[in-house]
Amino acid sequence: MTSPSETTDKNNNNNNNNEVYDLHPIEEIAHSLLSGSLDNLNENFELLDQSQLILLTRLKIIEERLQGYQKIAFEDSKIREEELVTYMNKIKDLEKRLQVTLKTMTKIDDRIAKMENRL
Repeated sequence: MTSPSETTDKNNNNNNNNEVYDLHPIEEIAHSLLSGSLDNLNENFELLDQSQLILLTRLKIIEERLQGYQKIAFEDSKIREEELVTYMNKIKDLEKRLQVTLKTMTKIDDRIAKMENRL
């Protein structure tokens, strides 16, 4: 048989456990309704975290490749920035000349069309 002090200790433990696990029925309903949603939300956050890690890794790889390209393109090449500016200016001049030539060609085509219409 148990002693009175052991019985009192068990009752105190049961009361403490009941206090901890004793939930209001509305709390139980809310928990049961939201637990599935909260689990899904937690899984979504974990997936988001994983995808962010993957994206960060890919971005790091891209950054390293771009730095390598920059090193090859600008540091190792023998073309200086001044030369690039000169070449760009030449290209712009050629573009202007081509536009003038295209306008002239359009005028010539129009004249030829008029001459053909007269014949």
